[in-house]
Amino acid sequence: MITVAEVERRLRLMRGGPLAARLPRPETAEGRNLRRWLVQVMVAETLAEQEAARLGLPVGHPARPGHPLLAGHPLSAGHCPPPGAEPALTLAGALRTGGVAAAVLVTTPAAREVCRALAAGREPSEDEVRDYYRRNLDRFTTPETRWVRPFGPVRRGQIAGPIEDAVFAAREGETVGPVEGPGGPWTLVVERIEAARREPYAAVRERIRAELAKESGERAFARWLDARHADSVVLAPGHEHPADPAQPDAGHRH
Repeated sequence: MITVAEVERRLRLMRGGPLAARLPRPETAEGRNLRRWLVQVMVAETLAEQEAARLGLPVGHPARPGHPLLAGHPLSAGHCPPPGAEPALTLAGALRTGGVAAAVLVTTPAAREVCRALAAGREPSEDEVRDYYRRNLDRFTTPETRWVRPFGPVRRGQIAGPIEDAVFAAREGETVGPVEGPGGPWTLVVERIEAARREPYAAVRERIRAELAKESGERAFARWLDARHADSVVLAPGHEHPADPAQPDAGHRH
């Protein structure tokens, strides 16, 4: 059970942290929803700690008091970093798992251990890794870059109109212009051309495999957390999820 006193203690910690000035005032709807959000995080932390204890998993120290999340940072990453690694903060992780799961994966070593346990045996197949590479070639491709005086490095789409046409039609070392453009005619020198290049599959295979395995672990943890929450958590009035449309401060309704 999580007591009101424990919630108030964590709130004081947040409001005394480095991002305190950015937090909504307690008496506002946003302030009350911040409190509700914190309750969800504390519940998830407790569930993860219980599960880690049940499985006999090793647990380290929680996030330091000055951690951005403890100061109310709502967009924390959800991933299963290797033991000893510093959890990263990414919007992509939060969007993938939901804000609460993402939060506890940053603040709570027990959550990361449970995440790793759930991820075990979920390594992507060779076909999945290769298919990801084929579908995301743009991630592993560096487009042609032209070093142009006076612009510096330029790629297609970074300039427009006649100037772009002239720059990308020129040979290395060629001077082009005058070309009409913003502010009048321009004379440009294409000093160097770096051809487009693509990292071969063999060079990025393990990076893709690790990324897909990490994301699979994140999703497994989020599903586990949702199921455990539904099975074992009862929230007292005033402590609902901020997105619950039944609570009076809900800001999003259909």
